[in-house]
Amino acid sequence: MSAPLLALAATLALATPDVAGAYAHVGPTPPPHGYPSIRGFSISSTDIHPGRPVHGDVETSDNVHYVEARVDYRAVAMHEDGPGKFSLTYTVPWWLPPWLRHGYTLQIIARSIDGVETSRSIPIVVR
Repeated sequence: MSAPLLALAATLALATPDVAGAYAHVGPTPPPHGYPSIRGFSISSTDIHPGRPVHGDVETSDNVHYVEARVDYRAVAMHEDGPGKFSLTYTVPWWLPPWLRHGYTLQIIARSIDGVETSRSIPIVVR
């Protein structure tokens, strides 16, 4: 039997349920430091104007070490003020062309020290 066929046979044997009908491993194991959570967040305004600053705060579980604010493919890391406390002040560029002035979804993404992510979404409008 060739090597690719042996690999396929081994894969099928591992994927086959045991006699009781259950798989040997069901789902991921919990991360060592627990799952991250976003407990609360605030933003100075969801009506965003070019050239003006926007302020935001996020409160997370203590196992979170990184939080970012993301709009489409642009992400900005938030400053860690203390365990589970993050903040950001961002000045929106004044040179936004008219076709970029519309509604967006702002994502708040928190990552734990184990690399597990959680997120929340906020609708915003750039005028």
